[in-house]
Amino acid sequence: MWKGRSGEGLAFCGAACVCCCIVGIILALIGLGIAKIVIGAIHLHDCPLQDLVPIWLIVSGVAPIFFGGSARKQGDDGDESQSPARSVCGVIGLVFNLAWLICGSLWVYPTFGTVNNDDFVPCIGNVTTGCSQDCHKPTLTFAFAMVTIDWIFFVFWCITTLCSFRAICSRSRGGAQISA
Repeated sequence: MWKGRSGEGLAFCGAACVCCCIVGIILALIGLGIAKIVIGAIHLHDCPLQDLVPIWLIVSGVAPIFFGGSARKQGDDGDESQSPARSVCGVIGLVFNLAWLICGSLWVYPTFGTVNNDDFVPCIGNVTTGCSQDCHKPTLTFAFAMVTIDWIFFVFWCITTLCSFRAICSRSRGGAQISA
């Protein structure tokens, strides 16, 4: 009599857990985006060694907000069709974010390596010969972490997308075999 009830409870708990995780990830990403904008704006002129690092932080925080409207959204009638302009905007956003992530990697990683090198001598105080321009270390460390996290999320997104396409293809092949 109660055989199906425990399975339904577990399914509900699993669905609630997944929803909470998704909401948590979205809130964390929004928070990281805001932090990128704020830290990049505050330290805009504090990295003469590579002055594009704070700019990268600002743009990488703003871009997802700007292109976020191109996400797929179901209509009221359950139709998932998108306008071509929205799809093109989504592709442009994806390409821009990937290109900007590559640029950030080219600016942040070498600068981080230079500043953390043992023989790096910053031009501070009376030291003016044999030294290099410095970069605000907390900003550079934050940018290094953000580039790394962005790459991790990009790879995760690619894997998720490929798995989704694989599942869709296997369903469509299975449906074609059954109807034939």
